Amino acid sequence: MPDLTIGDVAVIKSFLSRTCEDVLSWLPGTGWQPAWQSDAARELSNSEVRADGSPWGDEPVRTAYAAAAVFLLTATDSLRALADSANVLTTTYTSGVLARAVMEAGAQAWWLLEGGIGARRRVIRSVLIRASSARWLGKAVKIADPAGTASAYGEDQARVQAYATALGLSYVCNSNKTECEGELLPGYTSRAAVFEKAVGVDASYSIYSGASHAELYAVMQGWRDASPPHPPGTLLERRPDREAVWTSVIIAAGFVMIPAFEALSRLDWNARKKQAADSMRKNRELARQVNLPQWSW
Repeated sequence: MPDLTIGDVAVIKSFLSRTCEDVLSWLPGTGWQPAWQSDAARELSNSEVRADGSPWGDEPVRTAYAAAAVFLLTATDSLRALADSANVLTTTYTSGVLARAVMEAGAQAWWLLEGGIGARRRVIRSVLIRASSARWLGKAVKIADPAGTASAYGEDQARVQAYATALGLSYVCNSNKTECEGELLPGYTSRAAVFEKAVGVDASYSIYSGASHAELYAVMQGWRDASPPHPPGTLLERRPDREAVWTSVIIAAGFVMIPAFEALSRLDWNARKKQAADSMRKNRELARQVNLPQWSW
């Protein structure tokens, strides 16, 4: 396969930077204000009742949407890192690791933003994500700082439990499952599998996981047999595979754009939805222009 060129690198950097700027202009900050009669507006006006009999109000729903916003911002951070790392020696290993990072955050946002689930299920999903996070934090702290407490490093299980109990929610969070009222938190692999289908790119999680775990086959994709005029004894040289790197770039952009479009749909920000649809169309056109395989666009 041909190697990356200086021209490729310039276009990649511009494309990824523009994608981040677009998404952040459509969905600024974490305090999104939905349009009248949008899905999100109806959820903010919910009739749910707390454990003490008082109404939920809009705070729990706003908190759930804010969590989705944070995941989207995290995904754009990784997309910017992919742009910054691009150079003529970039390998599929580098782009694969960062594409996987974008995917993980994008999948979390996408799950939180799914349409048609209503206020209660959306809040439950945000609670389940927080509960699982607190459990993993507790395990990490126990190993790294046996005398420490998880609350010193982030939200602990007690805090999440108190929040859920006040809302009248009771959940289970253990090594086998994290569940509340029939809503089950997907595992990393299953969540990614559903998300990649929404983006339209099967098997990407498995491919990029090889890079994230530094599997030999993934690492070696960034190398090839050395050819003259290398010094005697040199066996390998960098292999910045143009098609493979470009494919990771295009797919990673989709991992941000698809959940962003989902957010705009919930908020009913129709003008920005049209801008997002136009941007995704241009992304597909770019994939064709750089001669990527059809499955990637």
